[in-house]
Amino acid sequence: MTFRYGLLVCISLILAGCRKGDAVPSFISIPSMAVNATDVEGGGTSKITDVWVSVDDRLIGVWELPARIPVLRSGSVVVSVTPGVKRNGSFDDRLRYPFYTSYNSTVDLLQEGTVELEPVVEYGTAIVFWMERFQDEGNQLTVTTTSDTTLLLYTAFEHPQVVLDGTSCGGFVLDQAHNGIRIHTTEDFTPTGGPTFVELDYSTDISLTVGMTFEQNGSTSFAPWVVLVPTTAEGGVKWNKVYIDLSEFFNSGGISGRDVYLDAVLPSGQGTGHVYLDNLKLIRRIP
Repeated sequence: MTFRYGLLVCISLILAGCRKGDAVPSFISIPSMAVNATDVEGGGTSKITDVWVSVDDRLIGVWELPARIPVLRSGSVVVSVTPGVKRNGSFDDRLRYPFYTSYNSTVDLLQEGTVELEPVVEYGTAIVFWMERFQDEGNQLTVTTTSDTTLLLYTAFEHPQVVLDGTSCGGFVLDQAHNGIRIHTTEDFTPTGGPTFVELDYSTDISLTVGMTFEQNGSTSFAPWVVLVPTTAEGGVKWNKVYIDLSEFFNSGGISGRDVYLDAVLPSGQGTGHVYLDNLKLIRRIP
């Protein structure tokens, strides 16, 4: 379910859980929300930006994190928090992420008092994962023959200032002599008919395109889907996470050989470009 951000505030006000006779609110504070992932599910990095909050099974609103939520209830209640993300990194396109569970907790609300929650969610069931975590030299990505540079491995021992979570990451460097690269999976992913997302942690000082490659009518096509803007100035390191929705394209008929690609070209006038990658996942839900 998707909401334009301008609508979120309206929903929060309209559905504010009012009960006749109540005047003094209690408050629920949610500073952030985290994800607990297993080894099979890959790294547990996340960028949960919004929460759908229900009290005793009644939706009271949608809030951007961190949030201090007024509730016109008191006493023991069941609070349910569903995590939301920015689809394709877009500020005004946010949705309940279909692969995370909801957080549920019974709390005692006190009028004018504040209950702070520290929600932790997990990946749900009936999910198919493919991932590249860049833990060793034998990664699962292929560099095209038209690229003039290669994919590198950055270890925590040699590059502690670069890596995201204390382990290795991947990446590449572009310069005037090596100014372009395209890398892609070679899995021929099978569509499930359900939601399909790419998750990616990245730090970049140049634009980075994420798209899908596929076979149609005997030829290979590359369809750009999202352009990720720089997260930092030239030579810096600043990690970000994006959730890219490939569902409609991925599940469309008449194509085969579905794979994911990333490419970058050094901008004119820039001496070098640095891109770092980690926790690349393609996630599909089985309906």
